[in-house]
Amino acid sequence: MKSITKMLPALGLVFGATLAMAMNFADPSNTNDPKFGSANGEVYDVTTRTMGPGALQYQCNLSQSDCLYEDSDLITPIPSSEGQFVPGSGLTPIED
Repeated sequence: MKSITKMLPALGLVFGATLAMAMNFADPSNTNDPKFGSANGEVYDVTTRTMGPGALQYQCNLSQSDCLYEDSDLITPIPSSEGQFVPGSGLTPIED
């Protein structure tokens, strides 16, 4: 019985380290990940913008196409971002 109680701190440390490693491998959504959208042949960088109806926001209206991309070449779509990209009136397209 004494040997088990002496091992408890070490077991707790191993459990904590295992949990920390598991949390490190999680894939959290980062708000600073690059996000680009396209409307009327123009590409918009909306990395720091939020979705909404405001002039400096954007919307992804219902559609069967991809709304946001990870790159300005619009090659890699962002998963779960389906819709037609609609930029707010205050957003300006990026220069090529």
